[in-house]
Amino acid sequence: MTITEIAKEAGVSIATVSRFLNNGPVKEETRKKLEQVIRKMNYVPESFTKKLLSSSSEVTTIAIITHSMTNPYTTEFVEEVSTIYNTRSIVCYTVYCIDTDTEYRYLMDLIAHKVDGIILHDPDMGDGKFELYDRLAQRVPFVLIHSSQENVACNSITVNQEQGMRDAMAYLIGLGHRRIAYICGSNGYSFRIKEIIWKEELRKIGVEVPEQDCVRAESVDFEKGMDTTHDAVLRYLKEGNRPTAIFAANDIIALGTIMALSEVGLSVPEDVSVMSHDNTLFARLLNLTCVDMKIRSVGIASVDLMDYAMKGSDTTPRHISLTPSIVERNSCRSIAEN
Repeated sequence: MTITEIAKEAGVSIATVSRFLNNGPVKEETRKKLEQVIRKMNYVPESFTKKLLSSSSEVTTIAIITHSMTNPYTTEFVEEVSTIYNTRSIVCYTVYCIDTDTEYRYLMDLIAHKVDGIILHDPDMGDGKFELYDRLAQRVPFVLIHSSQENVACNSITVNQEQGMRDAMAYLIGLGHRRIAYICGSNGYSFRIKEIIWKEELRKIGVEVPEQDCVRAESVDFEKGMDTTHDAVLRYLKEGNRPTAIFAANDIIALGTIMALSEVGLSVPEDVSVMSHDNTLFARLLNLTCVDMKIRSVGIASVDLMDYAMKGSDTTPRHISLTPSIVERNSCRSIAEN
C-alpha cells in the first residue's frame, strides 16, 4: 500500500498524508480519519518510526525478557506488567530467550534500537552476569527480577524465598509430618536454597534426611517439566519410598508429582500431603496449599521501579524485597497426635 492509496481512501491530498506520517500539523478530524484508514488497510510505513499514530507524542517502549513462556509463573507476571503498560498507552514487548547467549543478543539489540526500558525476569544467574547487568543499567533504565540474594548495583526485586521455605517447613512440621520429601529442579539458586533449608529445618527437630528424599527432575521451569517430574517421582515411589508429605519447588513440579502419586494409587491429602511453591493458576486449580510468591505484586513493583529508573532524578539503585506468605488450601492434612 502506498500513501497515494491512503490519500484516495481518506479523501485527502498526498501532502496531507505525508505530513501526518511525519507528525506534521493536520486537523484533528483529518488525523482521526487517516488513523482509521491506516489501521483498516494494515499500512506499515517503510521508514521505521517510534511515533504513535494516535498522537504526535513519542512512543515509550518497554521490553520484558524472560526464559520460559509455558510456566504460569512467567505468564502471570508478564500479563500483570503488560496490562499496566497498556492502560498507559506504553508499548510493551515480551522477549523469550532460550539460553544466556540468546539473552545477551536480545539485550544488545534492544539497546541498539533505543528501547526506553528493560525488565529482565528471573534469568539464570551465571558467572559475570551481575557485572553485565550493572553495566547495562548505565545505558538504559533496567529492572532485574531475580531469586538470588546477592547484592546487585542495578534496580532489582526479589522475593524472600528463604523465609518462604522456612514458613513452609514450619507449616508441614506443625501438622506432624517428619518424613517430608523435597522435589526440585537439577540446578538453580532457588532450588538450592530451598534444599538447604529443608534439611536444616528437619535436622532442628532431630530428623536425619534420607538422601533419596531429595528428588530432582530436568526442565522443571517449562511445560515438559510435568513429565520429567512425573517420571522422577514415579521411580522414587516404586522404590518403596513413602513420605507423609511432599514439598514441590514450583507448581509445575507439583502437577507432575500428583500425576505420579495418582498412578501408584495414592491420594492427596489422604495418603500424602502435597505443598507447592509459587501460587500460580496451577496451584489454584489443584487446590494446593502453597507458598505465595506474590507474582502480581512483583509485577506492580516492577512497573513502579521502572518509573523510578526512567523519571527519577535520583540515580541510586533501589532494591525491593517482598515477603511471601502461606496460602492454605486442601492438599495437606494433619497427622499430629491428638
